[in-house]
Amino acid sequence: NLLARSLASDRSTVIGIIIPSIANRYFSQVIAGIESVAQENAYSVLLLNSYGDMNRERDALHLLEEHRVDGLVYNTPCLAVADLKDMLQRQKASVMIGHDPIGDLSGVVNVDIYSAMIEAVQHLVDVGRRRIAYIKPDADQRYPHRKRLEGLQQGLRNLHLDTEPLLVEAIGRDIEETSDRVEDWLRTQPDVDAIICYNDEHAFATIEACDRLGYRIPEDIAVVGFDDISLSRIQRISLTTFHIPRFEVGATAARILFERIGGNFDTPEVMIKPEFTKRDSTPT
Repeated sequence: NLLARSLASDRSTVIGIIIPSIANRYFSQVIAGIESVAQENAYSVLLLNSYGDMNRERDALHLLEEHRVDGLVYNTPCLAVADLKDMLQRQKASVMIGHDPIGDLSGVVNVDIYSAMIEAVQHLVDVGRRRIAYIKPDADQRYPHRKRLEGLQQGLRNLHLDTEPLLVEAIGRDIEETSDRVEDWLRTQPDVDAIICYNDEHAFATIEACDRLGYRIPEDIAVVGFDDISLSRIQRISLTTFHIPRFEVGATAARILFERIGGNFDTPEVMIKPEFTKRDSTPT
């Protein structure tokens, strides 16, 4: 049985997963990918939410250490690098999703959001847009935001445009609050003609704010999202976005983790390319 096999092999046959929030549609598919590979390897998973809070992350890491999990998939860590290294050294094997590589301590799976932002800027300029804004998380310096911002600036630089984009710290607790913040900001920026959003839900909030102000999508303002969640295709205005193969992100992370559990540390980082999916929220 499972207990006997665990005792005989000195393994728990459990891996841990730390994510910001199971309520986020993005992570549900990532988790499904991890669980699929775990099941193939006759492993169970222990899932913990950090809610983007450093203290919760530390508590989660300590809990997984106490449970002697055989490995950890760690989504979008927000701990400082020094703290992160210290915590990961105590894990038997680990893979991070959405973080800079930190040597041999952990495998890494990232989505190439840097190149995606360059592609988004090129598309918007190709359809005649010049005043491009980016709606970003409040004071977020983690890898996913940093790479978006770096890619945006490089995309603007490539086209000899102002490399200081219009940044909007307009992310609220839900779509309604985000929409209200975007609406307030848009009232002060009448020349904006394109908005790139951190994710699809923020793009929905942006479109709602534009509707209330009488802006037409995409004639007046073009909107680009990220993630390509299922709602992106069935909204009144279908969303131009980047399709991220979330299941594959999770499955890839899990496969690398099981390699590391088995002693193979040859895959430090894997980069997954998102697919730009053009729909009705940007001009053709």
